[in-house]
Amino acid sequence: MESRWRNLVILDYEVDFPSASRLELSLYSTGAALFPRIVLGKESLWGTHRRPGILDVPAATYDRDLDEFADSCVDPRYVSQLAVRLQECCSQLDHATGRLCSARQPTTAQLREVVDNLVELMAYHVFNWAVPLDDAERWLTDLTASAAAGRTIMMRLLVPSTSAHLEDFAHLATEAAHEMTTGTWTAERAAELSDAIGHLQAPGLTRRHFDEPAKLESYVRSLNTTDAAYLRSMKDARIRGERSLARETSLLYLLAGDTATLARTYAITAMCRLAAEEEEQRRRRQSRSLRAIGRAAKRIGLNLDLVLPSVYAADPHLTGDAPKPLFADDGSSTWGFC
Repeated sequence: MESRWRNLVILDYEVDFPSASRLELSLYSTGAALFPRIVLGKESLWGTHRRPGILDVPAATYDRDLDEFADSCVDPRYVSQLAVRLQECCSQLDHATGRLCSARQPTTAQLREVVDNLVELMAYHVFNWAVPLDDAERWLTDLTASAAAGRTIMMRLLVPSTSAHLEDFAHLATEAAHEMTTGTWTAERAAELSDAIGHLQAPGLTRRHFDEPAKLESYVRSLNTTDAAYLRSMKDARIRGERSLARETSLLYLLAGDTATLARTYAITAMCRLAAEEEEQRRRRQSRSLRAIGRAAKRIGLNLDLVLPSVYAADPHLTGDAPKPLFADDGSSTWGFC
C-alpha cells in the first residue's frame, strides 16, 4: 500500500501481505528500493527501510523517478532495451534456481544467490503502478477517435504475450484427466505434474496442496467433462484474443500517419504488453524460486527469518529491523523534516 505523510511516500507491504514471511516482505520492499537502479539505470536506491516490508521514500525523489519512467515509456528504444534487461534478469534467476534445485546437497550460498537474483526481478513489480496507463488510454483514444475503441485495445494489450500460468495449469490438468481415462496415467506422471504446476496454486512460501502429487491427482480425478471443457476453452479464448489484437494493433500503426506518431504508438503498445508479460513471468518465477528456497532451507536447516537480500544487508541506507519512531524523545523529528 502506498501512502504519503509530509515529504515521504510510504510503501507498506505488511498491509498488502499480512501473512507473508520476513523474507517475502523484504523481497517486495527491497525490490522497490532497487527500481531506480534496475529499471532506470541509476546508481541510487529508493529510500530507507523501517524494517523488511516497509520502505520510506522521499516524495520528491519518488515523483521525479516515476515521471522519468513515464517519459521513457514513449521511447521505443528504451522500451526495447527494458524488455531485453527483463529477459536477462529472468534467465539469471532461472539458472540460479536450477542450480539450487539440482544440487544434491544445497548450500547457503546457492540459496542466497537465488534470493539476490529474485530481488532484482522484484524491482519490476513497480510496473504495477508506474506504467502511465491513463496517458496510454488517452493516446489510443485520440488515435482511434473512439473512447470505447481506445479502452478496448488497451485492455487487450494488457494481456501477456505468452500463455498465462492459469492457462498452463488448466492445460496440464486436462491432459492429465485425459491420461487417466485412457489408462496411461502413472505415479511418475503425478509427481511430474505436481513439480510442473504445484507451485502455481498459491504465491510465496505458503503451503501448497498441489505440491503433493497425491492431492493434485485427487483434484484431477474430480474433474468432470464440463470442468475439463471449461479449462480447455481458456486456451481457445487466448488464441482468439491474440488474433483480434494483432488486427487492432496493425490498424493503430496504419492510423499513425507520420514517423513520430508511429514511434510513440509502437512504444505505448510495446510497454503495455511488456507490463503484462512482466507480471506473468515474475509471478511464475517468484512462485518457483520461493518453493526452491523453502525446500533447500528445510534440507540444510536454515532459518529463513535470518535470510535477507544482500543489497538490503549491505546498504546502511536500506537496513532497518526495528520500527523507527517518527520523533525522538526530545520531540524533534528523526526523519529529517519539521
